[in-house]
Amino acid sequence: MIRGLLAKELRQHGYTLAFLFVMMLGALALIAGNATLRRAGGGGFSAVLILHYTYVPLACLVLGQVLIATEFRQKTQLFLEGLPLPRWRMIGVKFTLGLAVLVAAITAALFVAGWQARGTEAMTPRFATLVALKSAGWVWFMYTLCFALSFLGRYRVILGATLFIGFLMFAESGVRVAEFGPLALVDQRFAYERQIFPTGALAIAAGAGLGLAALGFALGLVRDASVAAMLAEKMSSREKVVMTLLSLIVLVVFGHVAERRKATRPVRMPGAIEVERGVVRVAVAAAVDAPSRAESAALERIAARAAEELGALAEYLGCTSFPPIFIVHRRDLAAEELTNGNLKYSQGVMLRANLVAKDFDEAALLERLVRESLLAHTSGLAGRDRNTWAFDGLVAWWPVRAEAAAAGAPDAAWLPAAALVMPRDFSPRHLRAWSSVWMVNVEQSRALAAVGLGVLAQRHGVEARQRFLSAMFGPARPQDVRGWLADVLQPPHRRLRTTTGVTVETLIAEWRAAVLAVPPP
Repeated sequence: MIRGLLAKELRQHGYTLAFLFVMMLGALALIAGNATLRRAGGGGFSAVLILHYTYVPLACLVLGQVLIATEFRQKTQLFLEGLPLPRWRMIGVKFTLGLAVLVAAITAALFVAGWQARGTEAMTPRFATLVALKSAGWVWFMYTLCFALSFLGRYRVILGATLFIGFLMFAESGVRVAEFGPLALVDQRFAYERQIFPTGALAIAAGAGLGLAALGFALGLVRDASVAAMLAEKMSSREKVVMTLLSLIVLVVFGHVAERRKATRPVRMPGAIEVERGVVRVAVAAAVDAPSRAESAALERIAARAAEELGALAEYLGCTSFPPIFIVHRRDLAAEELTNGNLKYSQGVMLRANLVAKDFDEAALLERLVRESLLAHTSGLAGRDRNTWAFDGLVAWWPVRAEAAAAGAPDAAWLPAAALVMPRDFSPRHLRAWSSVWMVNVEQSRALAAVGLGVLAQRHGVEARQRFLSAMFGPARPQDVRGWLADVLQPPHRRLRTTTGVTVETLIAEWRAAVLAVPPP
């Protein structure tokens, strides 16, 4: 009877099993034939280690899918259950066949790798035994894990992803997950260790594999196979919604934990001049041994001016926090050079400039600080394509807000440039994909954005503009899925309507009218 079951499995899945075997040999040939990987690996069995990381998990997933999950979903096992045949034999044949194929593939890979390394590796019996035992332990654990997950049907992917995220969370929290039994078998010493037998790791891998195999058989041997058959069915719409929400919750929790545990080194600038204005702190330092009087005066002036400008911005937007600002004076930079220090958003913003150069543009420095600080404050979300029009408008308007208020809104200085770049069919879709306007001309697109904010203030009040910009850029956004999710749930058109009562269609119509009223040159 077992022979008949085996023949049935081979007829049904023979081509898939053969393909997995051939694919493993092909992958080994590609890895071993790559000169870069061969030099980086060093040992003759480094290609096998790469296979353990890539091929073995994928092969186990495929075997679990074709031998277990597909069988129960399509209910082809019902024919066998109608025969006078114990169900454990059917599951046992599937388990043994999949494991045998995987072991045969890895054995062939070890043999081929050993044959290729015969001239460079000292192939002692102890070393060969070590490599074989480590490979067997890893293959056993991965196969039994995928075997047990296969009986969970539609929940196997979610549970597998949860296990993976759990390992990442443990790793983030400082737990040495790489020393966990099965993972320790395929560490970086896999291809080199010749003396120490990983007895503890092998015992853990064997015990965990036995437990997972027992779990798989228990699920498959439930009376009438009701559990495995039920789980193998496709998800209902309600289940998909619930699983999606649970997945989002897991991602949010993981991101929150990772962010809190992540140690970000604070920036220290000895000898810096520090000025605070509200929640804004600006530190300006000179990257020289002994600053001159002119340089010291420039440092004090820039620190006070930057703190005043950014403090007013933070107050206008209603920010309860603000990224620290660092400005470094460099004598070797040209007057027009403003280089970014490339800090992490959680560390703040750093700009380098020659503050005493003859043609140094202080206004350009302040405008750049406004842009970079808002990007850091929102973890980059201010620069998303659908938020860019409001972001560009704010950055263009803020440095000249006093002049714009005196001239009236929209400022006449922006209208000619805005008329040149505004699409003929200007509509809300251009706001959602502002890059289509921005790529035509950067300066003109910023002028068009500034006109839009000016129209909002002129037609609906300056308080409406402030409420909208405060909703867009006032709250600090975390650097994880929480920030992204908040931005998705509150797009600009929704914030505009909520804070001002103005729909984006109304604003676009008023915006177009203001720009089209400009006489042609």
